[in-house]
Order: sequence, then structure tokens, then C-alpha cells
Amino acid sequence: MFRSAIQEKRSMHIVNQVRQAILSGQLQPGHRLPTEKELLLQFGVSKHTLREALRALESMGFIEIRQGAGGGPVVSEIDMENTRDMIASFLYFKNVSIPHLCEVRKVFEPYLARLAAERATPEDVEALKSMNQAYRKSLTRRKPAIKDEVSFHVLLGEVSGNPVMMLILDFVNNLLKDLKGRLKPGLEFSEMVLTAHEEILAAIAAKDGQAAADRMYRHICEVEMGLAGIQGDSAEEAVS
Repeated sequence: MFRSAIQEKRSMHIVNQVRQAILSGQLQPGHRLPTEKELLLQFGVSKHTLREALRALESMGFIEIRQGAGGGPVVSEIDMENTRDMIASFLYFKNVSIPHLCEVRKVFEPYLARLAAERATPEDVEALKSMNQAYRKSLTRRKPAIKDEVSFHVLLGEVSGNPVMMLILDFVNNLLKDLKGRLKPGLEFSEMVLTAHEEILAAIAAKDGQAAADRMYRHICEVEMGLAGIQGDSAEEAVS
């Protein structure tokens, strides 16, 4: 299955070969890789190089190295969380800003709101409604959960049925959740978010795609302005 790794950066060539075998379907989730002895022969590398490559593959989420009798490297299923974390690790060093995130949201989320108005089932609408109701209760207790704000948008992505959009939406909104966790917007901001979610949902339930898209765009603009204002105030306090 595998070829001898070339001299330069041998561990990365092993990583790339195993990764390609997984992505092409030659190796499926749950499949065991050959034994260490077999892999050493196939790749023509030292134990150190092979183990370095396997550790890298495990950190990427492609394999799980199981311990004990019958253990060894086993192919993992790449899930949304692993994928999001890998991309996040890259972007955390790129100074991603509130405008960066909101620009992406303005491109995708109004379209997803329109799509939800066309495709949402009664069960989807009820799930979104229950989410809003739970968030409303948390507001009355003055303990809004940021994850509930994000979950509303992620569920809209799931309604689309498009795995690419689901990944983008999940990733962007979770970055936004981390940002909100640092800025800690107050109850007034959370009330604004919930009002927007309720109005977006009303348009979706009414099958009014244009209204859903328009309200979603306005909601993202409101969030961008609100968070930018909080961030600006925090910067001023830090200086003074």
C-alpha cells in the first residue's frame, strides 16, 4: 500500500501517504494500519521517524494509537470537532478579527436563512423554537449561555443539508463564541441577539426566504457593531 519514504522530511511523506490512503477510501474508519514491523519495511525508515509520523497523524485526528494487546494505530473518523480544531490552530496565529468573521457570515448566513425558509421541516422549526425558549429562560435568570447563541446558527446550517456550509458555519460561529467568551458582552447584547433569532425564526416558519435573509444580514451587522463597541471600550480601559 505504501512506498518507501524519500530522504528529505521522511516523517511528512509518511503522514501524506497515510492521509491520502484515508481520504481516498483505501483505509476506512476502524481499519488498523499494518504492524510497526510491516510499516518500517514499507516506508524504509527508522522507528523514531515512523513514530513521529504516527504521532502527527494522531494529533491531526486521522488515527488513534491504541495501547495494550491488540493495540496500535487505528483509523479514526474525522468529525466536525477535529476539523474545526485543526483549522482553528492555524487561524489563531492570523489575528482573526470581528470584521473578518462577520464578512464571512454576511456571505453565507443570509443565504442559509433563505434556504432554511425553503427546507425547514416542522420538526426543525420546533427545535429552533425550543432553543430560543431555553435561551429566553437563561436570560430571565441573568445567565445567558453563549453556546446557545451559536447553536441557533449551527442548527440552521444543519437544516441546509450541505456539509461544506455546515463546516464553515460551525467553524466561524465557534470562533465567534470564543471571542464573545473573552469580551463578555452584557445582557443587553444577549437580548438583542435573542430578539433577532426570534424574528429570523418567524420568517423561516412563515416560509418567507427574503425576510429571513434580510433579518439575518441585519442581525450580523448588529452583532459586529455591538462586539466592536465592547472591544473598543476594553481597549480604552486597558490604556487608561
